Amino acid sequence: MIRNIDNKHFSIYDAVLYSTYWLFVSLLICSLVLFGCKKENTEKPEIIRLLRQADNSLDNNCFESLEYAKRASLIAEKTHDSRLKAEAYYYIAYTLNILEEYERSLPYIEMGLAEKAAKRDKTLKARLLALKGFHYSRLHLYKLQAKQAKEVFDLTGASEQPESIMTAAFALASLGISYTIPHDYPAAHFHNQRAINHAEKVNDSTYQKLKKIYKTKANLLYYRAMTYIEQFKPSEAYPFIQKAYKQAQIDQRPLSLFLELFGDYYTQLDDNNKAIGFYLDAVREKQKRIWNRSTSADLYLKISKSYARIKKFKEEEKYLKLSASERLIDENNNRKRVQAILENIEKEEIILRQQETKWKLYIALVFSMTLILALLKYREFRLHRKKLLLEKETELQQKAQLIETLEMKVNESFSELIGLAKKNSPTFWARFQEVHPKFLKRMLCIDTNFKSTELILCAYIYLGFSTKEIADYTYKATKTIENNRYNLRKKLGLTPEEDLILWLRNHVDDNTPTGG
Repeated sequence: MIRNIDNKHFSIYDAVLYSTYWLFVSLLICSLVLFGCKKENTEKPEIIRLLRQADNSLDNNCFESLEYAKRASLIAEKTHDSRLKAEAYYYIAYTLNILEEYERSLPYIEMGLAEKAAKRDKTLKARLLALKGFHYSRLHLYKLQAKQAKEVFDLTGASEQPESIMTAAFALASLGISYTIPHDYPAAHFHNQRAINHAEKVNDSTYQKLKKIYKTKANLLYYRAMTYIEQFKPSEAYPFIQKAYKQAQIDQRPLSLFLELFGDYYTQLDDNNKAIGFYLDAVREKQKRIWNRSTSADLYLKISKSYARIKKFKEEEKYLKLSASERLIDENNNRKRVQAILENIEKEEIILRQQETKWKLYIALVFSMTLILALLKYREFRLHRKKLLLEKETELQQKAQLIETLEMKVNESFSELIGLAKKNSPTFWARFQEVHPKFLKRMLCIDTNFKSTELILCAYIYLGFSTKEIADYTYKATKTIENNRYNLRKKLGLTPEEDLILWLRNHVDDNTPTGG
């Protein structure tokens, strides 16, 4: 009798338990559906806002722009909005190109082109192809650059939309640049002027309302001026330099490029004092934009040469050292900062997902307070998640320690090399090959008949030491080192205008080795 009562009691209990459980499940599903609808309504405006911030930040802080674009892409990928995804990929690739991270930018260009929106929208497709053309130009694939520019113009040249007009104009300018490589300057000027004329179809009031990615009138004028500078025709270049600088001010663009062009103009007029003034202004302008300081190395080299022409050798040596040291020390800064940004955003996305999970679990907890089974499941889940988080934290700590160890090794290797060079240590050449394992192979690709003494001299020059420093450290006369450098330049077939340090780095750094 008691057993029957107990069985009846437990049957009623089970029925209540399961009824309560399914009520909880139904309420939970409804809550999640409502949450999903609300989230869908807020995600698209958030993506548009992030893309607008990415565009606004392009000139002032490229890393910030990259961060906004990456955030937008992560949200867009969840909404499955093809156009917003393609736009986000475009801005990521655009900023990575500016930061000279070409290998990283190309996958985003391809991802953008693969979107259905890019296949439907000619201007969007043209913008992505234009980035691809820029990528080719940085790799010195100028024929592919020209081919890409023609395709971009074919897509947008007939359109009357302001965005398409500016995209087509820039494509014409890119085509003009490709003609400067074989020194076909008449063709280059023809296409550059076509680009300027095409851009003038967009009136000023409409132009000022465009996104920054389309505000390229200053660049079009710059390319026309730069072509004249390459021809050593400063008088013809000057009107375009003035117009380009004025347009850049109107568009609130960074002025360093245009100030440098003024410096080149005065250099060709042999007014070296004015040239130095403009080059220094360009350096200061660059330094306002903390994300792009590493690119001052070339400017310092121009300043150094200008001081040499007016016989101010102390200043010449100062800026030559600045150029060499900045090129050696800062060449990887952008890459590290880009990596940090992308990793941080990925981590933040994981945190956001975890917060969403916590929110869902909170709802489950509220509705399942009376359910022992649900409580046990929840406890089990928490323990499992805690274990995963601990494992992840341990893994991240290990990675951080590994990165720190590698960075210390790189810095120690560089300092060690400099020390060995200054001591004229017999182990310098062997240690240099260990730190720069590609150096010997690529030098021998240039000329298999290099002597070991010539290779060691190249190593000293590659590290940025001046003739006097090399003479002091190797206990040789300065005249001897000058003669050795002269013979080396002669062996390499360099013209007097070509800089030996730059030539070595261009041919020995991460470029494909070619025959001498």
